[in-house]
Parts: sequence; C-alpha cells; structure tokens
Amino acid sequence: MSEKSLDKLINTLKSEAIEAADKQAMEILDKAQEQAQKIIKEAEAKREELLNSAEKEAQDTRNKGEAALQQAARDVTVSVRHDLLKLLGAVLENEVEVAFTPDLMENAILKIVENVDSGVTLKLPEKLETQLAAQIQKRLQTSDDLTSISGDPSLHNGFAITKTDQGWSYHISPEEVAELLNAHLSPKWVQIFKNE
Repeated sequence: MSEKSLDKLINTLKSEAIEAADKQAMEILDKAQEQAQKIIKEAEAKREELLNSAEKEAQDTRNKGEAALQQAARDVTVSVRHDLLKLLGAVLENEVEVAFTPDLMENAILKIVENVDSGVTLKLPEKLETQLAAQIQKRLQTSDDLTSISGDPSLHNGFAITKTDQGWSYHISPEEVAELLNAHLSPKWVQIFKNE
C-alpha cells in the first residue's frame, strides 16, 4: 500500500469517525433538547398548577375575609341598633316621667272611672293622696262610681285602679306607660333605622 492510499484511508477513517462522532453528537443534542423540552413542559404544567392553586387559595382567603367583614358589619349594625333602641327607650321613659303630672293622673283617673260602672277602688301614692283625692272626689260629686280612694306606700308614681266585682286591677305608672309605648314604637324605630 502506498503512502497516498494510506493517507486516503486515514482521511477516510477520520472523516467517517468525525461523521460518526457528529452524528452521535447530534443524537445526544437531540435527546438533550427533547429532555429539555420535556422538563420545560413539566415545569410549565407545575407552574400553572401552582398558580391555579395560589389563585384559588387567594380567592378563598378573599371570600372568607369578605364574609368576615360582612358579618362584622351586621354585628355592628345590630349592636348600634340595639344601643339606639335602648337610648330611645331611656329618653322615652324620661319624657313620660316628666309628662306624668298630677293633672295628667287626675284626668286619666276620671276618664277611667267614667268608662267603668260603680265599684272602683283607687290607690294613689301617699305623697299625692290628699291633693288628688280631694280633686277627684270634687269632680265626681254626683257619681258613686268610686268606692274608695286610699294611699299606697308601694306606689311611688302613678296609680292603681281595681274593679273588685269583675276581678281586674291595673297599675298605671310612668314606667308601665313608657314600656307600652316602647313596645309599640320600637318596631317603627327599627324600620326607620333600616331605611337610613
């Protein structure tokens, strides 16, 4: 074999080896690129899953926060409404107490006695007994509807009227009147609060 053919053979072997190495390198590179693409796709899928999970968790947290705020707002509204009703009730009671004068009591007693037959017993606070008893007796001179008028130390303000033959008795005081008015007005006040 000549040197030329040996060189040609060496060159051929070199070129085949280089081609084989290039081919093998290309295969390795292709596999690496496929593996990289697979890793990227898995990472993107994992990223999407994590983002979706984080968004869902954030939305759940936001929903819980909004629900808690709404509940807190309802609690505050109920608390304020309750406090306002309590305040209005106290003001009403105070106003009724101020308006519950001996003249008012006298007029109320006379109206009740006029609307009921005879046999009525009246009890007054001891401090007002002499003042009111004389006025009431004077105004009912011709009537025998009122059986007796007496003082009651347990009555601080107001009066008690009893119809013994029918078995009923009513205690009328500023507290009782304020309680009845409050029971009647509270639903209306609540409606006003709701409208505001």
